[in-house]
Amino acid sequence: MATDIVGGSGAGTRERDPGPSIRTKREYFPELQGIRAIAVLAVITVHSAFTAGWLGHSGNPGNGFYAVLIERFTRESLPILFALSGFLLYRRFALVTIAGAAKPDLKAYAWRRVLRIFPAYWLQVVGVLVLLSSGHITGFWQVFRVMTMQHVYVAGDIVPGLESTWSMATEIAFYVTLPIMAWIGHRMAARTADPVAKARRLLVGIFAIILIGYAYSAYSHLPELGPYPLQGNWAPGWFGYLAVGMGLAVLSVAAEVAPDRLIRPYRLIAKYPGATWFAALVVILLFCFSPAGGQGTVDYPPTSVVLFDQPVDLTIVFLLLAPLTVPGVRSKVIASVLNFRPLQFIGRVSYGMFLWHIPFIYFWNGSMFGAESYLEILLKVQISSFLMAVVSYYLVEKPALTLRNRLGKVSAEPSMPVLVR
Repeated sequence: MATDIVGGSGAGTRERDPGPSIRTKREYFPELQGIRAIAVLAVITVHSAFTAGWLGHSGNPGNGFYAVLIERFTRESLPILFALSGFLLYRRFALVTIAGAAKPDLKAYAWRRVLRIFPAYWLQVVGVLVLLSSGHITGFWQVFRVMTMQHVYVAGDIVPGLESTWSMATEIAFYVTLPIMAWIGHRMAARTADPVAKARRLLVGIFAIILIGYAYSAYSHLPELGPYPLQGNWAPGWFGYLAVGMGLAVLSVAAEVAPDRLIRPYRLIAKYPGATWFAALVVILLFCFSPAGGQGTVDYPPTSVVLFDQPVDLTIVFLLLAPLTVPGVRSKVIASVLNFRPLQFIGRVSYGMFLWHIPFIYFWNGSMFGAESYLEILLKVQISSFLMAVVSYYLVEKPALTLRNRLGKVSAEPSMPVLVR
């Protein structure tokens, strides 16, 4: 689940001056909040469809054409959230390498990540372990691993109600490794002074991350590992989507530094942002008729399907997010959709919705399977997880965010660093 990164005192507020000419400030980009809201709503939609038996699973054929539409139009929801994390978190590092901005304070970076992720997560864990899954607790160390998000690495530690939290462990792994990846990329780009050449070298390293994730996905779907192996929830298989966000951060920063030398295909995206979303729609529709199969189902796919699907998934995520990252360029149609005020508020509390929607499926249905009405379970889960997310945001998340001021003022929105012109 992607979360915001904040490090300034608000939209347009200058950060500390790294030098005589390179200055940065933080700006709030509401489109990123809007796309996050849509992605979280899509996560709840597809999980509710699974609970109601509308998606193919374990021999159940699902609900035909509707199953295909729901699965294909929601499958990029979690990848989008990962890519948002990659973009928002890596952009600060990309500014250092490409533009010569000040290096981020890693202590502050770690402190803010902890405060953004863990307080709301701990609230969810306590609620689930006490109210839903107390009978599944085997001892202190299981609880400790769940509290520290290490439960995805031990078989049996993911108790009912916490099924979606494996993705949070992937986020934590990314937070830890990002400074290392940024340092390696900085060294790779250090031998050239040209900012566009630096960006291209960073993109080579980011493409290597995508290839590593692709290879790991092939491994984690080998037949001998069986369906739903423990390795399938581990971070490397999802790093490709985070890398897409990192790549967009590089393209975005390079466009700021050298606006007259946009890197292809960013040049076309900047010129036709609306057409980019149309291209994504076309790819999704074609994906409904994938020759590899698997559409409309949520069974653990074989290696052949993963090798075909993942490049398509990465392409769709890139096309959906790229128009939102071009400096100074926005499609009026895209902006009007993503800036819709209710959607903006959902984006603000979306982390809590992501955390609580699975527990509420159990609360309303008793299990992850067998809901009689798809629309009924969908509405119940959407509304209840939203209300709980509002409570979580104002009673836990927002107070925790204020503690981040101890290591520098922060904004309350998903702002990102940009150059001061």
